[in-house]
Amino acid sequence: MATKKKEKKDDSTKWSVWTFPKNTLEDAIRILKVIEDKNAGNPMHASELRSALGFSPSDWRFQDLLKSANLYGLVSGSGNKSIVKIEKEGQEVLTPSSGGERKEALLKAFRNVDDFRKVEDFYGGKRIPEDEFFYNNLIRNFNIPRDRVDKFSEIFLANINFLKSFNIQFAKEKSETTEDIVLTKEDLETFQLESSVGQRVRKYLDTCFVMMPFGEWFDKYYKEIYIPAIKDASFEPIRADELFTTGSVVEQIWEQINKSKILLAELTGKNANVFYELGLAHAAVKPVIFISSNVDDVPFDLRHLRVIIYDIREPNWADKLKVKITEYLKNALKEPNKSIPHPFRVDNGKLKSE
Repeated sequence: MATKKKEKKDDSTKWSVWTFPKNTLEDAIRILKVIEDKNAGNPMHASELRSALGFSPSDWRFQDLLKSANLYGLVSGSGNKSIVKIEKEGQEVLTPSSGGERKEALLKAFRNVDDFRKVEDFYGGKRIPEDEFFYNNLIRNFNIPRDRVDKFSEIFLANINFLKSFNIQFAKEKSETTEDIVLTKEDLETFQLESSVGQRVRKYLDTCFVMMPFGEWFDKYYKEIYIPAIKDASFEPIRADELFTTGSVVEQIWEQINKSKILLAELTGKNANVFYELGLAHAAVKPVIFISSNVDDVPFDLRHLRVIIYDIREPNWADKLKVKITEYLKNALKEPNKSIPHPFRVDNGKLKSE
């Protein structure tokens, strides 16, 4: 009697090398920021970098993040004993001489990953199809392993959205071929500024998440006072109604709070959503600047932190508020602990509550 051979599970890709980053370009830029903040941009030992990023020695996510930064061409040096150095493209992303230089560097970093470049060239700026058809195309035409296609799609689409936030427009024409090509000046010129009215162009890497009520007057304050004040402090402003990533609203807000360098909370009216988001910000140990038109709307135990009180009856109150917000944000960047409640403050790399 013939015995039926036991089918062997195909795990051919289980131990194969990943050809694309497991982290987004935006996440990989965190490494640049830490090297700049903690070591003045000089080469940094991987163990010191890992600690500064908040990873434990056994956390494999650090190695994934470091490898991603290498694949994007932002840094050189991988492995726990390596010296990590910011490369030319990383320097142009982090400290560009112009907004155009940062855009070119971001584009180059994205296209340094061959798989990303080939897929982007294939679609040529056209609409990406629904998941099933996109996945099938990735597997059949770009040889992305079936067990990695979800991750590829997630990172690729996140990168596209990140680039578009800087108002980078992709080429309208699809490439003739998906074979390897050399990045030329003409390639870069296809990524030009969009001229759509009302669309705010991202300029800075560090974000300031604004926690505030929505509505006619608050929306006007956000547009005419808070956005320019935040940009004058060299931060990119973002509000909850501007988030368009996947997941629940709370998940998106939590993600943005964690990504932001600093936060601004408008406490006027004691809005419940604002106070909920404020609680999340304190749990994430983030510095927060408070603003309110009424000191009674600021909880008593937070009044010792950085609080701006404004009075709309004063002459030129909007201009004064704008200047104060910029000043307070810059000061909070220099001394973040003064904008964090005492129980959560960082002391020698550890939270005081630990």
